Amino acid sequence: MKRQSKHFIGIMAGEFRDNRLPPFGETRFYESLCAAGPSCGAEVYVFSPLNVDEPGMTVEGYGWSSENGWEKRQYPLPDLIYDRAFFSSKASYDAHRQAVRRLCSLKQAPYLGFGLKSKWEMLHFLRRDPALRPYLPRTVRIAAPEEAARWLSREKRIFLKPASGSQGKGTAMAERTEDGWRVRARDPANQPIAFDFKREAEFVQWLRGFMGKRSYLLQPYLELSAPTGETWDIRALVQKNGKGLWELTGMGARIGAPGSITSNLHGGGSAMEANEWLTQQFGSARAAEILKTLHMLAKRIPAALEACNGRMAELGLDLGVDREGRVWIIEANTKPGRSIFRKLGQEKLLRQAERNPIAYACYLLSRTSIGQDGKQARAKPLICIP
Repeated sequence: MKRQSKHFIGIMAGEFRDNRLPPFGETRFYESLCAAGPSCGAEVYVFSPLNVDEPGMTVEGYGWSSENGWEKRQYPLPDLIYDRAFFSSKASYDAHRQAVRRLCSLKQAPYLGFGLKSKWEMLHFLRRDPALRPYLPRTVRIAAPEEAARWLSREKRIFLKPASGSQGKGTAMAERTEDGWRVRARDPANQPIAFDFKREAEFVQWLRGFMGKRSYLLQPYLELSAPTGETWDIRALVQKNGKGLWELTGMGARIGAPGSITSNLHGGGSAMEANEWLTQQFGSARAAEILKTLHMLAKRIPAALEACNGRMAELGLDLGVDREGRVWIIEANTKPGRSIFRKLGQEKLLRQAERNPIAYACYLLSRTSIGQDGKQARAKPLICIP
């Protein structure tokens, strides 16, 4: 059999939508990924595991070129998978998961990196590093809204967030007032909502419906806001490069929309260069100290997570700074966005952020060699995640 002359890298999307062409989001990002493939002898395409042709050992996918734009055709099964799948429902996720298992039974296509199962798992892994513990807010898992009410008897304000989720959806800040209980939250569509309750029973009943069957984390509310009231944080993007080494691609401050409890750009926030924003808030000397801490965390967090979780490719780190200048680790996202660089007009960093996953994928695939017997030999095994 003739040996395949090039590698195929599959960008795995979640839900394809027939009313779109191409039928997936993040098209600008995927165009950059596809354009980066030929530089290392790889072809990159976007696919859904639901569209695998088992008898033909192919998959229907979309490739992009500057000459022809997006084109649909059959591709060989991927040699490596870059997982960018997001889901709007559990049914979509379950169908996707079953399709991935079938794909892995046909070909042991490794993932570019392992994802974290939940925010709770992320915190558990980070707590194993003593140097990171001072930067982790006190956090508990709650199973019932009554637990949140009990916390509010001891804490002035609390913050709740889904154990799994992104973009600030489903988060809530609750506080005791002279007249009862007040809540500011983000609904599943990421729209801001607010309620006031006279009785604790009303607050608990509302929170039960808001949480639904989802697992939630509860923390004391951190004052991560400017004196003018805007909630803000620092987003740092760390990625593996073409040599397989972690590097800080860039960071910036995300400033939430007025009245928002989160700083997420998808919720209407704005962005500013990190040093400029920190200097405005704390002065140049204190800003330099905070930046030093942020860079330390950007270096240490990936190593701590990878030691427990297995190979990873990139992380979007959300780092909070309270009004006293103390830095807090908020989240580490294994499917990070890159919109902060676009908001900041940093086109060079944006291109680097978009192409780094393919550079790292090509590094991993280059470690696969063909022995004299024609069989593949790998320096280290790459694992298919079923």
